[in-house]
Amino acid sequence: MNDVVRSLENDFNGSAPSPSPAPTAPQVKGVTVDLPVEKGDKGQFVKEIQQDLIKAGVPLPRYGADGIFGDETEKGVRTFQQRHGLLVDGLVGPQTLSKLEEVLESNQTTSGLNLPNGILRRGDRGDNVREVQRALDRVNFDPGPIDGIYGPKTEDAVRRFQSMYAALADDGIYGPNTKRYLERELSN
Repeated sequence: MNDVVRSLENDFNGSAPSPSPAPTAPQVKGVTVDLPVEKGDKGQFVKEIQQDLIKAGVPLPRYGADGIFGDETEKGVRTFQQRHGLLVDGLVGPQTLSKLEEVLESNQTTSGLNLPNGILRRGDRGDNVREVQRALDRVNFDPGPIDGIYGPKTEDAVRRFQSMYAALADDGIYGPNTKRYLERELSN
């Protein structure tokens, strides 16, 4: 996706494009992408947009990043656009792509977190819970106050995170599988 945004920035320099007889579409890893990307579109670029929406904290719980721009993805794009003050049209054009890249870049800091092993659940307390809360917050799943108490808000944040992955049970309990997926998100 960065290639598309850079291409658009280079082509347009933030202003209206110059008229040309044969406008070229942005290139992504050797694939031509026509903007806007919209409902009904399919493919790897749609999947990348879906993955980026999830990383930006917009859940796509039913289908996830399946590469098909359907109702769920359109709703997710609208949610993202609304959260970030963009025109809410459900289409992924240059402004939405640029804002998505900006949001993801602002989230990309080195984790510096040491996620605990074992199982944590509602009622647990301590530094291990605090680390899980920090990690959830870092990947945009608000656990409430980072206080080391695995209460209802932390449980809900874990459950919402788990709902993003079909391989995880949506039980609100932090364990080895949730840890693995959380580490994966933190490293992206």
